Amino acid sequence: MNAPQQALPGSKAALPTLGLREFWYPALLSKKVGKKPVPIKMLGEEIAFFRDDGKVYALYNRCPHRGLPLSCGRREFPGTLTCLYHGWTFNTAGECVAALNEGPQSSIPGRVKVRSYPTAEINGVIFVYMGNKEPRPLEEDIPEELMTTSNIVHTHIEEWNCSWMPALENLQDSHDIFVHRRSLFYLFRKLPSWATVGVSLTDDGRGVDIRYDKMGPAQAEYETVGKYPRQVWWRRFKINSPRPGQYPKTELRLPGVVRIGFSDLMYVRWAVPVDADHVRAFLFTSRHATGLNGFVYRLYYAFIASWIFLRFFIGQDKIVFEKQDYSAPERLSQTDTGVIRWRRLVAEAARQEAGDDAIEAKFGAGQLVNG
Repeated sequence: MNAPQQALPGSKAALPTLGLREFWYPALLSKKVGKKPVPIKMLGEEIAFFRDDGKVYALYNRCPHRGLPLSCGRREFPGTLTCLYHGWTFNTAGECVAALNEGPQSSIPGRVKVRSYPTAEINGVIFVYMGNKEPRPLEEDIPEELMTTSNIVHTHIEEWNCSWMPALENLQDSHDIFVHRRSLFYLFRKLPSWATVGVSLTDDGRGVDIRYDKMGPAQAEYETVGKYPRQVWWRRFKINSPRPGQYPKTELRLPGVVRIGFSDLMYVRWAVPVDADHVRAFLFTSRHATGLNGFVYRLYYAFIASWIFLRFFIGQDKIVFEKQDYSAPERLSQTDTGVIRWRRLVAEAARQEAGDDAIEAKFGAGQLVNG
């Protein structure tokens, strides 16, 4: 009998279906969380978010007593969350501080704990760290355009019926000149008939930069089928190149962040795995605009850009993601070098996380000295 073959780096079999854990992720909007707990599923795990004294806390959303979601509970005492079923009460660190059903003499407090997760609030969004190690600095995971309070940041959240990887991989290919050719965003712009994609690792090694290496003419002659596209007479406007001081980047970063610069506006798509077949897409737009310019931009976003870009442009991507059979065999080509490079990056990060977990399980966290 042949031994099972190990998945090659970059193949779909080597990818973590529930995403990478040792990173910060956006979870939900700040305005959604008050004293009443809010349940959110992400990376295959149920979390209960609640607010106490103005700060947001997150606990694993299962009472260890009988398994009732803690999000069904309530805040009976300051700084705590009490299970609705039998009154087991947990502080913000996840420690059981009272078992109300057993009385003040219960031996449960101090012996039972649920997992707690570090949280942070930035520009109206709650971020959570789900890793097993010490949280890395926020700025290592969260793009700078979302961190700064001087930018106008809009956040739109959608639930997509697909794996988290398809929601990211289309950035590295030439799909946009086909999927989005008739979108309002590109309708009058001079798009190439074909293009090849070039990629390179970012300087910090945590992402890939994407660019078009070669672009065909607006209309190309194919020997077997004729001209494509068949008509281009109405396409009059060039796609603007960034000027000095404007966003120049188009990149895909770990754990699953797309960054695309449109002149002085940065678009960020953050794919957060819910489970193996669903993803929560955080769609951010960030722009530095103040005074009258800021007011005009807010109106433009609310009544024009959010519809043209989010509803229609990204809506076309969503159709593709949800129809794609990601489990099917593939025949990759020269335009898929970015997909391969990205998968290898994710697979290597997953391998490192799995190695760290194995080391901790064998030796215990914090027990290794001098490597």
